[in-house]
Amino acid sequence: MKKYASIVGILIFTLFTNCSKSDEKIDVKTDPVVEDWYKTTTLFTNTHIIEEPKSSQGNVSYLIEGDSKALMMDTGSGENFGFEGTKMKYLLNDLTAVPISLLLSHFHFDHNQNIDEFDNIAFPDLPSLKQKTVNHIYSFSAEELFSGNFPTSATVTEWMPLNTDIDLGNRIIQLTNIKGHTNESVAVIDKTNKLAFLGDFLYNGTLFLFDTDDVTSYKTSIDHLISILDPSYRLFGAHGVPEISFSKLKELQDFLICIQNNTCSGTSQFVWGKDTLLYEYNTMKIRIFI
Repeated sequence: MKKYASIVGILIFTLFTNCSKSDEKIDVKTDPVVEDWYKTTTLFTNTHIIEEPKSSQGNVSYLIEGDSKALMMDTGSGENFGFEGTKMKYLLNDLTAVPISLLLSHFHFDHNQNIDEFDNIAFPDLPSLKQKTVNHIYSFSAEELFSGNFPTSATVTEWMPLNTDIDLGNRIIQLTNIKGHTNESVAVIDKTNKLAFLGDFLYNGTLFLFDTDDVTSYKTSIDHLISILDPSYRLFGAHGVPEISFSKLKELQDFLICIQNNTCSGTSQFVWGKDTLLYEYNTMKIRIFI
């Protein structure tokens, strides 16, 4: 993994002075300080796990690199200071030399805050998204962002097909739509290296649904994932500890069945100014906004 750095202050002062001359000028040399915001782990030399341990959301993004191009899955919380005018691009420039396309796992505010640093923005080829795109411009709704009002829009430069092999250069991936957390949520399935990047659909932490009707969509999506993945795949989420046990797929499936059948009971809680039900099942939790 290449080193990356960000100037956030002065680390070293090297003073050259002649102590016998009180009026001698002092020359100050400064070296850059590492920004200490991202924690980057590299798998297979071409897969970079980019964690933000100090972010309010515990974000995890992924740079999925092929020989000819790379896919950046999500673009961080934007809470850091950055380096030379960028908050994430400086890091990516140090990790790869191939062209990068940004793909959002979904549109919530904590996954898109550095979107304006990317020239190439790919959207999944979903009819619902295409219908809202005018002259390549997609305008985000407040509901899609969930919180805040940035970004207001994005210029879509590429529509990536679903359930179709996409060659990044000796690396085959597929996108699949996994409704439940949001309607536009997608997973990236790396068929070459047997990796699956699941965004906020499944990660190590409490899962969020924003309508009771989403339970049905979530169940359909988890059934689909279980049908296309096998235990040779490694799973990765968008928050907290990046890697997820494969057994969590079946546990989530059983959890959703439990909620659908009213076998599990939710606890009423008022969160972020809204009524929610918190469900617990074995090692997992799901919070549903009602």
